[in-house]
Amino acid sequence: KPLWVFVGNTVAGEDSDILEVIKFLAWFLNHPAEATEWIADLVADKARLLDPKSNDIFAGRFMPLMQRDAATIYDDILKRLFNADARQRLKLVNLRNSKGELALRVGSFDPFGLINIGDDSGFFKNAEDSGDFDTEADDFGTGLFGSINQKDSKLNILIGSRKFTEGWSSWRVSTMGLLKMGQGEGSQIVQLFGRGVRLKGRGMSLKRSLPAERPKGTHMERLETLNIFGVRANYMSTFKDYLKEEGITPSDEIIQLDFPTRTNLPAGTRLKTLKLKDGYKDNQIKGFKRIHFPTLYDVPAEFAGKIKPPHVVLDLYPRVEAITTSANATASAPDKRNRGKLSKAAIACFDWDAVFTAVQEYKLLKSWSNLKVDRERLCQFCLGDDSWYTLLIPQAELEVSGFSDVLRQQDIMLQLLTDYTDRFYQGLKAAYEGKFYDVAPVTEDSGSIIKLYQFEIENSDVGLEYKAKLEALSSIVASGKIGEASKWNAPHMVAISFGQHLYYPLLSPIKDAVVPLRMRPLAIGEPSEIRFVEDVMTFYDSPSGKEKLRGLSLYLLRNADNRAKGLGFALAGNFYPDFLLWLVDDKTGKQWLSFIDPKGIRNLNISDPKFGLHKEIKQIEKQLGDGMISLNSFILSVTTFNDLLNVTGSTTKSDLEDRNVLFMDDGGPTYLDKLLAKALA
Repeated sequence: KPLWVFVGNTVAGEDSDILEVIKFLAWFLNHPAEATEWIADLVADKARLLDPKSNDIFAGRFMPLMQRDAATIYDDILKRLFNADARQRLKLVNLRNSKGELALRVGSFDPFGLINIGDDSGFFKNAEDSGDFDTEADDFGTGLFGSINQKDSKLNILIGSRKFTEGWSSWRVSTMGLLKMGQGEGSQIVQLFGRGVRLKGRGMSLKRSLPAERPKGTHMERLETLNIFGVRANYMSTFKDYLKEEGITPSDEIIQLDFPTRTNLPAGTRLKTLKLKDGYKDNQIKGFKRIHFPTLYDVPAEFAGKIKPPHVVLDLYPRVEAITTSANATASAPDKRNRGKLSKAAIACFDWDAVFTAVQEYKLLKSWSNLKVDRERLCQFCLGDDSWYTLLIPQAELEVSGFSDVLRQQDIMLQLLTDYTDRFYQGLKAAYEGKFYDVAPVTEDSGSIIKLYQFEIENSDVGLEYKAKLEALSSIVASGKIGEASKWNAPHMVAISFGQHLYYPLLSPIKDAVVPLRMRPLAIGEPSEIRFVEDVMTFYDSPSGKEKLRGLSLYLLRNADNRAKGLGFALAGNFYPDFLLWLVDDKTGKQWLSFIDPKGIRNLNISDPKFGLHKEIKQIEKQLGDGMISLNSFILSVTTFNDLLNVTGSTTKSDLEDRNVLFMDDGGPTYLDKLLAKALA
């Protein structure tokens, strides 16, 4: 339910901005004919308010209301905003029983607004002289501020000083007015975002939805916009200056550009992918969160023998030795690292309330609402058999000679417990969901196929140059001229148009580059991802590649990296591969689908679940029972083998390749040869 907030540092005194706001609300109620005329002009997109450049600041804003007449809209505002079934005079009520609060209501209807300021009595005394609205003192009414975030709250407007946001937050704020904002106060207003003003976004993602995700006809983009304005014009110029200092371009200096992509699905071939059956995802009716309520550390009987007990490896050598190098300590060879255990005596002295709270907070952070955590079971687990973890740490760091050493071991235990909790939960979830995957065709509606890029481009000379370049590319793509599109370039931009990718172009600013635009969504970003696609393109067009792919067709798709749209698995701490690569036998139609993740693995330990993905994915293949599709997963390491930190001396490069970990530094022809051979084996 939207909330309209007016906020500032100094909001009382002579020429009070609060009084200006109240008088405007009273004017709206006292002059219905004029207000209705204004509404009619706004809906008809007639300019009423202009910015310094003579632009209509509300251009196109009220088009969604064009099918409704102004009188109906006025009545709807009375009902929705003012909680009133009929027009009456505005009333300002001093709630004397609740310090600092004054209520706003229409006649005898429920209050629709609340004023929260320090000097409520002084403000009320000044306001009593106004003839625009009525006033009333209430000696018995209770405070309203605490009810704002309640689901049944009827308060739609909140007016007050910045101090009321300290320790307060709300998901409801949709419109914000700035009051009495002077020099030095803009930065404080900016700080409200993420504190007092919290924006949920779609599905609690903290982001706006994309065009393809919005229900048609709802004008969701309007509802997903936080509107900010100043009661006096100079407030906005001050605020905009602070936005620019924070690296944010104000919306009135931005040009919007929509860029449709072109779908490139193969004709005559229905590519197969995986999909968790309807109803089995997360919190759906048959999802893991709704069916199973495991207690941490206790494997349910249904999964006994089907999942490996989690084993955590924590290597503290890199951190510890980074501290001791100042004393000219020599680094231990990887295979000489000490394997230690936490002291049972120290564990017995832990602050178990703090440990329990930390595990609970980690559970809440991960949104694992179905996982039960019992304090006594937690203590028993930590004090019991310690074979569940391997701790790599210099022995000297485990000596206990004082309370500070106990606290350090408690901190280490928390690191071990969070890793264990993650593996425990993901292991159970993977075992459950692995039984419910189906083979599904890739269609134009697949979540990973981006339909539209949205650009916000600065209205500057450089920004206009980028706009012209992007419009030229958009025209080429719309014409289906993929060869011409592949030649397009712009400074600090990546635009890949590959005939075997399921849509084009793959478009994104180069990571960390300074460009006069922002875009959503990002199709590709990390250098390792760009390198992989370019390697595949080079390989595909090379004589060697054509020979290796004789009788096979190759297709590629950049996977969306979130649960709502992309293909992911409850494996290895939730695995969302960056790419899906298909090899299709031109004669039999059999498909080999590989999930590919280019990434840096410098700090990964050899026991990391990601190194076991190649086996887990085969278990899913077995569950499918479809002989016409084969599944594989690969990690493509941008880290060279010699730069890996946590690989013991006994582990060879071949050992990692046996786990489908390939090294991009070997060169595209080499690692892609190995990938194809393993996928087709």
